[in-house]
Amino acid sequence: MRDYCTRGIHETLRYRERAEPARPSQVTWEVEARIIALACSEPPPGYARWTIRLLTRRVIELNILESVGRETIRTTLKKRNLSLT
Repeated sequence: MRDYCTRGIHETLRYRERAEPARPSQVTWEVEARIIALACSEPPPGYARWTIRLLTRRVIELNILESVGRETIRTTLKKRNLSLT
């Protein structure tokens, strides 16, 4: 709304280039396939099923990714309609 008031409709609707390009996703199709395969495998001893936290820890232990957040793992699984329950 502020852009429209100060710049007008044409400037508001015009595509603006980013100052720097977006950072590429760290989850490539290969990494995604390994995460899904891990989620579909047997859980570690002492656990009945995989959790997002367990998967996150295991992905880092197996050097699939150097560092990864739980949200990245969750969205990767959600994208493929996988449920851990």
